[in-house]
Amino acid sequence: MPRNKRHIDRKEKKDEILKTAARLFREQGYTSTSMSQLAGAAGVAANTVYWYFSNKDDVLIAVLNNALEHGMQSLSICQTAPLLERAMKLLDLLEEYGALVTTVHSLLQTSEPVREWHDRFHRIVQAIITSELVARGTGREDAHKDALLLTYVFEGLLAHPQSKEDRQLTLEQAIYRLGVN
Repeated sequence: MPRNKRHIDRKEKKDEILKTAARLFREQGYTSTSMSQLAGAAGVAANTVYWYFSNKDDVLIAVLNNALEHGMQSLSICQTAPLLERAMKLLDLLEEYGALVTTVHSLLQTSEPVREWHDRFHRIVQAIITSELVARGTGREDAHKDALLLTYVFEGLLAHPQSKEDRQLTLEQAIYRLGVN
């Protein structure tokens, strides 16, 4: 029976819940995972999950933030690599969370926190791409438009799984069309 693991540090317990949520969301989907099921799989009492998260959308956002943070940390290691190589690396890292992209889009109209997370995700990705394009000599207005396009291409590749070769061809074509190397 789940129990409150008082001997475990608060951060460790929250991390354990998030790790379990990420696994359950990937394996059986967000909609099919209940908060009580999450608690049981994490080995904590059902009410313990609510000490850390206000609701399931809050858990989803935390899982997505962890995945994004992990991806960005990995990318920071290879900052000097070509854009295509970095984009492919990020896609590979986030691929296991691709189904959650569809979940996010399905919740945009009904969950304000998820919509806010989605909009913030777009702003962050667009800002990173815009900054890189400007540094390569693209005017700021064109860089912003190009970043918007690349963000949608990237998000589409996460939401619609393809072979690694097809993903690379899609990104190569987008980058080529934009004149970015």
